[in-house]
Amino acid sequence: MKIKTGIVLWLTLVIAIVTIVGFTMSQVVSDHFKTTVLQRDVDVNAKFIMLQAKQHLTPDDFTAKDFDSKDKTFKKFFEEINIDEIVRFKVWSTDKTIVYSDQKDEIGKTFSDNDELDDALDGEIKSEISDLTKAENISEKNFNQLIEIYVPIKSNSGQVIGVIETYASMDLVNQHIEDANKSIFLTSIIGTSIVALIIVFVFNTFRKNLINPILGISNQTKKIQKGDFDIKSESKGYDEIKKLSDEVEVMASKLKEQQTKIAKTERLYAIGELAARLAHDLRNPLNVIKNSVLLIQHKYGSNPESAKDFERVDKSVSRMLHQIENVMDFVITRELKLEKKSFYEIIQNSIEKANIPYSIKVNLPTRDIVLVCDPSKLEIVFDNILVNAKQAMGNTGTIDIRANQDEDVTIIEFQDSGSGIPPEVLPNIFEPLFTTKQEGTGLGLPSCKNIVDQHGGKISVKTEVSNGTTFTITLPNIPIHEQVQVNASA
Repeated sequence: MKIKTGIVLWLTLVIAIVTIVGFTMSQVVSDHFKTTVLQRDVDVNAKFIMLQAKQHLTPDDFTAKDFDSKDKTFKKFFEEINIDEIVRFKVWSTDKTIVYSDQKDEIGKTFSDNDELDDALDGEIKSEISDLTKAENISEKNFNQLIEIYVPIKSNSGQVIGVIETYASMDLVNQHIEDANKSIFLTSIIGTSIVALIIVFVFNTFRKNLINPILGISNQTKKIQKGDFDIKSESKGYDEIKKLSDEVEVMASKLKEQQTKIAKTERLYAIGELAARLAHDLRNPLNVIKNSVLLIQHKYGSNPESAKDFERVDKSVSRMLHQIENVMDFVITRELKLEKKSFYEIIQNSIEKANIPYSIKVNLPTRDIVLVCDPSKLEIVFDNILVNAKQAMGNTGTIDIRANQDEDVTIIEFQDSGSGIPPEVLPNIFEPLFTTKQEGTGLGLPSCKNIVDQHGGKISVKTEVSNGTTFTITLPNIPIHEQVQVNASA
């Protein structure tokens, strides 16, 4: 509401300024026009009068004597020049005496207090709006506004011999000025209206495409601050604003995902703490049970029926211990202890630990390579992948293990001939607690990913239903000086 009020006030101020500027401009132009027109008329009339006086008048005509004889001469002179705007005229001698006038009672009178007449006697063309307070202008009160023009008349030698004063009517000039004022004012009003319409149009455009979308984005951010991440982009306004609104929606969506992940992480942390304690408490009793079963089996294992029971107990205990180990591997993150190690040695330990049966053929690489790694942690990775492959193949099939090394990275691949991973399951296999197995913990592959990440590597999977699965592990080759630093920190 405050923004809209401010914009309306701003808009009103702009229109007022434009109106004032238009009115002021009309006055300035009017005054300039008036001055220009008057000066033009003065110059034209003065030059015409000077030219005609030089042709038809003599110096004697301007002397202050024989006024009756001058009446006929000047009357004829003014009839010949016949300027429509001139309504009155006087002729002055050099001693400031009126030697001729259309007002007979002024002839022969002398008026000394007249600055314009003094300037004209000095040779200048002078003009002024008629001042009716002057004594010699009393008779002009019956006319409308007049302009007095003092025209110096010079002899052939350039000496001023007299002055002809004319009173030109300003009715026509004032009419021109009035018309010009109307045109200028009308133009100003039209211009102001156009500017106002443009401002209103620009304002509405900005409000629709800029202000309102920005207010909408502001409201969206306020919702996000309150924890409401269900933001829908309105996609209104200029392209940049639309893009910003879309990005706010994407940001809200990402924040919602992060919030969910944080909540999940906190929950996993709590579960992990509990699981670690339970695993620690269960592992020792299970080892006691396993060892006790071995002793009892050694003592009473001759009975075939008993042997099967002992085998079932042993498998169940081993499965429980394996699950406990998965929990411990995921929950407890220990610092890497890097060392140079033969890949064959690590993979053989993993195969033995995964209990790969003879019915599954394992094809190893044709040549060994040396890894700089934490061997015990990589054994956990390889063990989990091999166990998954064994279960996917139903204890029969082929596992191809490949290892290639160049100057920068080592790439290790595990390809099984199992049933593959369904497409709807694949995106979630590295998510903690996600499992499709009834006896699984959902922590095996997440543990693998954590360990590979610790080594600065990447783990990926390719699968095709009914055509097997391939896990690819890419590990960076750590230089010797970095190995020393890591080992020292460990």
